[in-house]
Amino acid sequence: MLPPMRLLALLFLLFATGRFGEVEVKLQPVGNGPKEGIASGLIEAPPERVFRALMDLDHWDEFMPFVEESDARPQPDGSVLSSQRLGLPPMIGERHLRIRVTGQAGRKVEWSYVPGSGNVKAQRGSWTLSEAAPGKTRATLRLFTDPGGSAPDWAMDRAMGKSLVWIFDGLRQQVRRSRYDAAGL
Repeated sequence: MLPPMRLLALLFLLFATGRFGEVEVKLQPVGNGPKEGIASGLIEAPPERVFRALMDLDHWDEFMPFVEESDARPQPDGSVLSSQRLGLPPMIGERHLRIRVTGQAGRKVEWSYVPGSGNVKAQRGSWTLSEAAPGKTRATLRLFTDPGGSAPDWAMDRAMGKSLVWIFDGLRQQVRRSRYDAAGL
């Protein structure tokens, strides 16, 4: 039996998608399986500050839904490897993976699943950042996750729609932290 709050959260994930507040959400087919989520919205911080928060993978567990652990290991080629543990709803279960992250300062962050490094089928995403006005960023998030397992695609699509909004909400709070005041982390 699920705890009542977890059950409510799961039900909310399954039945909520569309446009949420100041985040526009779209789901785009990418073949058979779950859809890619695309979200766009404004963040009250300059692109450079948003970029610093996104490249701070050691702290993704503070604002990314379902990410329970995340680390960051800079690589000689300039990329960052991050091992992550995801606490997903019971029909999916716990997942772990490693992603390789690259960034173009103040403009773009991209990541993809390192094949064979975990128990997911596929995971990739990107953030594209641009100045919307002084001190504001137009951010677009593209995210594709196929955790594998028995969860139906329609449920994954519904969960993706709501998760994108949660990610924006979390990032909007995260960028306010003083650790992102200076260019050096």
